[in-house]
Amino acid sequence: MQLATARGQKPWVCTVFYVVDIEYNLYWLSLPTRRHSQDIDANPRAAITLAVKQDLPVIGIYAEGEVSVTKDQAEVKEVAKVYVEKHDAAKTFYDRFISDINQHWVYKLKPTSITLFDEYNNKDNPVQVLAFGNSNK
Repeated sequence: MQLATARGQKPWVCTVFYVVDIEYNLYWLSLPTRRHSQDIDANPRAAITLAVKQDLPVIGIYAEGEVSVTKDQAEVKEVAKVYVEKHDAAKTFYDRFISDINQHWVYKLKPTSITLFDEYNNKDNPVQVLAFGNSNK
């Protein structure tokens, strides 16, 4: 997933591995010293994009929202477990992560809107927007 952040007048885009929950919250692991993590610390608003189908006709998912660091141990444990399963990471990573030995933090983007751009299944109206709460923040 591509993650877009900004601090001051300087935008930044990077690629992160992610997982998603049933409420469409997006999670990724990162070091707090990374540029995108420091941007989020200064400005928690961020956007993401996922290329679902890259050849024509294209399908993509876009979302924007507010990012926070997840500290709740039950949530961290569940995210780490799903993350390891999805990304084929070694079990030792999961054990280190839940033991608080790993230096990565769990970041969570709670979307205020999600946009599906789907020319493959809906060429006449490819843009579908799902808004969550107050999307004018």
